[in-house]
Amino acid sequence: MRHGQAVGILKRVAILTLAASLATACTNVAMTGAQAVYNHKHIEKSVSDQYITMQATHVLNRPSYKGTNIDIATLNGEVLLTGEAPEEWQKEEAARRINQIDGVLHVYNMIRVSAPSSALVRMSDAWVTAKVKSQMIASAELDATKVKVVTENGRVFLMGTVLPDEADAAIYIASNTRGVTSVVKMFSYIKITKKP
Repeated sequence: MRHGQAVGILKRVAILTLAASLATACTNVAMTGAQAVYNHKHIEKSVSDQYITMQATHVLNRPSYKGTNIDIATLNGEVLLTGEAPEEWQKEEAARRINQIDGVLHVYNMIRVSAPSSALVRMSDAWVTAKVKSQMIASAELDATKVKVVTENGRVFLMGTVLPDEADAAIYIASNTRGVTSVVKMFSYIKITKKP
């Protein structure tokens, strides 16, 4: 092969490589553009949820809640309160105060009136949550980022806005995870309708 032919082939390979790279970049830009609206809304909700959780934590950081073990989970403006409070008034007041936070759409008050659970129980709950969440991530039947998993004394709470099939998959995974005593579904459902 002569030098001129080799240079010509190298130029064609370089041009094809550049064209392929540009095509991939264009595809990525198109995909990013299509997903931008969803991602923007998702980020907005995430920031709002973090703000609500931070404010709720501040509300519960008062002397009147000393001796309680209240956990806060926020998703799409909905707040789940779990854990324990020794007094009924602590449970009710916590929910009432958190419901007044800007952006809160609903408070699910699942606080039990009892002495706080032990560190061993809390560690076990954290381990159950990790197992359920990891199985959801590995599943092809749902988007694990849409589901929040909270475990309290072996009871698993599932929150999120999902398709009915995704909810069923999440419930199946949680129900069949060792250490889970019961599953509480707190889903909002996405319904897809076809126009006639």
